[in-house]
Amino acid sequence: MSGMKKKLLILAMMSTVLLSGCAGALKDGAEALESGDYETAAASFQQAISEKGDREDLAAAYQGLGMADYELGSYADALEAFESAVDNGAKQTVELYNLMGVSAMQTGDYEKGLDYIQAGLALTDTGTDGESDEAGLIQEMEYNEIICMERQADWESAKEKIAAYIEKYPDDEAAQKEAEFLETR
Repeated sequence: MSGMKKKLLILAMMSTVLLSGCAGALKDGAEALESGDYETAAASFQQAISEKGDREDLAAAYQGLGMADYELGSYADALEAFESAVDNGAKQTVELYNLMGVSAMQTGDYEKGLDYIQAGLALTDTGTDGESDEAGLIQEMEYNEIICMERQADWESAKEKIAAYIEKYPDDEAAQKEAEFLETR
């Protein structure tokens, strides 16, 4: 995930924390996350979860924990935390579903990764023109969708998706190589 996308996610989460008037562990976790101190952030979010605040606070704490775990490379833990965030009413966003999808992919669960990526893509504005901040994220998700299909040996679906992807993003060299690989299947 690019630095800009990560920064936007952190800012969105911090806005939620500050608007809800949260103090203590949740605010500490958000500040640690923003400063890149992911271990401290994870510990603070764990503390906030154990305090059993209202549902909004729990959703924010689980989402923050997921982001900290993701940055620490603990993808199984990140996925579990993101799922708990959704279960507790976190706003379902393209970014959140991308993180869930990538986390699942990193654990080798390409079926679940595909489900989350497709759920995130379903939330996107179909009129994306390549100019918005979300456009790069959508492109990443569309590529990961192909990888998930490929890893599940769903060759026909992967071939259809890569053809559409290359038409949409003709300058993506990695996708060109992926298309060549898929032609051998």
